[in-house]
Amino acid sequence: MEKNVGRLDKVIRIIVGIVLLIAGIFVQMGTGLKIVSFLIAAIALGTAFAGF
Repeated sequence: MEKNVGRLDKVIRIIVGIVLLIAGIFVQMGTGLKIVSFLIAAIALGTAFAGF
């Protein structure tokens, strides 16, 4: 498969992933929102580092 992630896109995904991880850990929210926050962070970071 051809990689389709540019440098700027990768940086934005890493920043979003880190922000969502920090929010999921430190912000007071319900369990469902924490799970969603962690899932979106995992997807953003995974795609940033995998390059897809």
